[in-house]
Amino acid sequence: MAFMLTVARRMAVLGLAAIIASPIAAQPAAAAAGAQFFITVTPRYGGAYSLRLTCDPDGGIHPRPHQACDALREVDGYFVDLETNPGPCPLIWDPVTVEARGHWFGRPDFYAHEFPNECVMKRTLGPVV
Repeated sequence: MAFMLTVARRMAVLGLAAIIASPIAAQPAAAAAGAQFFITVTPRYGGAYSLRLTCDPDGGIHPRPHQACDALREVDGYFVDLETNPGPCPLIWDPVTVEARGHWFGRPDFYAHEFPNECVMKRTLGPVV
């Protein structure tokens, strides 16, 4: 009988703890400081790759995080405003798709664009890809 009361008390305490904790868990987390993007580059005939870029602090799994973050800072994180090295490219149709998902200092951001070839992609997005 005493064993049953102990089990019942423990279950009541666990149930109360779950009720108290549920509103805390339901609240959204505060926006992370800085910026973070998951970038995927997909060439037409394979060889896709993905990058993770973080800014402030600059890093992530990216070959040139400082240059990429500097380029994004110049356009306040708007990928569509990037044009790092405008210039001529061959008129070859070999499409490359770029997608970026993430946030720029709390602002959600999504970018998707198909470039006619890798040269145009690199001249437009520069060190970001």
